[in-house]
Amino acid sequence: MKGKVLGKAKELTLTQNQYDRLGAYTVGKGGNQSLCGRVHDSVKIKDGKFVAYVYEADMERIHTAVQRPDKGSWQDLFREIMSANE
Repeated sequence: MKGKVLGKAKELTLTQNQYDRLGAYTVGKGGNQSLCGRVHDSVKIKDGKFVAYVYEADMERIHTAVQRPDKGSWQDLFREIMSANE
């Protein structure tokens, strides 16, 4: 078996606005384009809603980032998404 086991995928519902903003974080400078890109690329439309399928390994990274008091627009976006999915 090749590659890292990423675990189960968790569904996160996003608004159109959140999906569009997430797409903006997939390019440019910074260290989180790949994470944002994986989440953005996983989004499917389900029952008229934007649903991201995020693997456990990425969810751990996201949880760590949103728990820290760091200020940053991508962290704020994930705080918003996580809060709406509680």
